[in-house]
Amino acid sequence: MRTLLVGLLLLTAACRRPSTQLAAMMTPVNQPSDFSQYLKAGDELIAMGNDPSWSLTINPSKGVLRFKTLAGDSLVTAVPERQTDSNGTFRYTAGEESEKINALFRPESCVDKLSGQRFDYRVEVTFRGKSYAGCGASLRQLALLNDIWVLSSFHGNPIAAGGPRNELPRLEISLSEGRVTGTTGCNRLSGTIKADTQTILFGPLITTRMACAGDVGQFESKFLQEFTDPLAYQVSEGKLTLLRAGKPIMVFRKVD
Repeated sequence: MRTLLVGLLLLTAACRRPSTQLAAMMTPVNQPSDFSQYLKAGDELIAMGNDPSWSLTINPSKGVLRFKTLAGDSLVTAVPERQTDSNGTFRYTAGEESEKINALFRPESCVDKLSGQRFDYRVEVTFRGKSYAGCGASLRQLALLNDIWVLSSFHGNPIAAGGPRNELPRLEISLSEGRVTGTTGCNRLSGTIKADTQTILFGPLITTRMACAGDVGQFESKFLQEFTDPLAYQVSEGKLTLLRAGKPIMVFRKVD
């Protein structure tokens, strides 16, 4: 009886506390960073770094540049004119005398050492005689995802409307809310979404339970399967292209 009791206690502990190996297996890899809070605020450019911790946001819609450090240094000022070089480097200079700030964005891949987040710019900031180094991103491209997109091709093949409603698969993306809704062409879908400047992750997605007969049902399964892993994306000329290993998987067109 004592042996049985000890075994049950060990089993209970194992169920409550998964092993490190199991936890690692359950942790998604290559997930995009979450910029939803910045999109909700209307920020267009962001940068951050460590040693000491600092952050910079530029919000053109509100006309505000904000800089702050964990050490207490901070500045809130009007967004200055952007100065751009031929190599894609750009800078902002604002303030006067002791309150002058310079922020330089270089188009180089940059990974934040503390969070592991990937960014598109290496950023250097000088303020009050101190220098700060870190990473940054432009959210212009990311903000373009916030729209309604209708599927036009799947693995290079054009898509026709079908299903009981005679409609095309559609995605309505709201990154600021972290939500996606739409249709598979038969069933309604909804779920979570997260994206950074290069990668997008859908799901988990849930759908209604309407029966989809024939080709429509077979396509729905293939369509949903493509959203199980992170995908690269491109937005241009009213088209959203989702890619895997550099190859286009699905192309959506923007709904006006």
